[in-house]
Amino acid sequence: MKIDEAPLIVGLPGTSIDAEQRAILEQVRPTGVILFARNIVTAEQVRELTSSLDDLEPRPFLAVDLEGGAVNRLTGLWGRLPSPAEAAAVGRRAVRALGEAAGAGCRSLGIHLDLAPVVDLDCGDGFIPLQGRCLSSDPERVAILARVFNEGLTAWGVAGCLKHFPGLGALTGDTHEQLPVIPTLDQQRHVDVFAALSEEFPVVMVGHAVAPGLGDPDRPASLAPSAVVQAVKLPGSPVVLSDDLEMGALRGLGDLPDLVVDALRARNHGVLVCKAFERLPEIIDRIEDAAAADAAFRVRLTETTARLGTLRRDLCRNMAAVPMPDDRLVAQLWDDSRRLAGS
Repeated sequence: MKIDEAPLIVGLPGTSIDAEQRAILEQVRPTGVILFARNIVTAEQVRELTSSLDDLEPRPFLAVDLEGGAVNRLTGLWGRLPSPAEAAAVGRRAVRALGEAAGAGCRSLGIHLDLAPVVDLDCGDGFIPLQGRCLSSDPERVAILARVFNEGLTAWGVAGCLKHFPGLGALTGDTHEQLPVIPTLDQQRHVDVFAALSEEFPVVMVGHAVAPGLGDPDRPASLAPSAVVQAVKLPGSPVVLSDDLEMGALRGLGDLPDLVVDALRARNHGVLVCKAFERLPEIIDRIEDAAAADAAFRVRLTETTARLGTLRRDLCRNMAAVPMPDDRLVAQLWDDSRRLAGS
């Protein structure tokens, strides 16, 4: 089975695409590309990079992690943004300004999807709260502020993504380095935040932590059908993406191509592969071999790629409807966000 649109959001190696890398992209046909600091030097360079993808078929959407604070891939262009916690401590206006600054920055570079906001609950000593990435410990306030942040994004035609299902705010272990276990106590309270917001966001990201409360005491939520299905069935039926499959939490659970297939079998619509660009042909071969050998997986994969194609077209259409801001306006909005948050 040949796949017309690979259920992959892939990272690029550098600041431009050479002929060999273009050939890989043409072979693999990923639905999306995610940018990191290694891809970003100047705004004009990023625009040249993103426009160099225009003649790919399908033309992948562009994504970035831009939460504010510690997670800001665009720091080198317009400086620091306040963290979600800093903005939330001031109130709605500061959170709206953070979302608008992020949205304007993304729109100016041709980035369709911001992998934010984090809606994990602030449980005090968890690794995500300690980085200032959470909006509140109160589920209702998280929902209110996530909506306000999203208003800022969508004002610039940029979509947001809820993360990290089923809620990682209580974890003391960092999933970039290890596979932690989510306490079963009060797990539903964390999941309910996603349910309250999912109709307003097109994408939900599943994190790499074991969630016994969702039916699998051994596998990370991102690879556990019992957990991923609950994300798929959230109100609004969002597209569900796994977090980066190269993170330390999955170390020792299988070779990368096999992990990709496992994540797709678990019902994720798409998966992030952020570093192993040279392995993408191997990954797509593994997906196609699995589909050829398994009729049920083949049918599911066909449905999945159709969902991703619809998402990709929607993201591109929504952003194209909003004029691109100039760099001076983006810089002003970033200044406004810092000023309002007092950072």
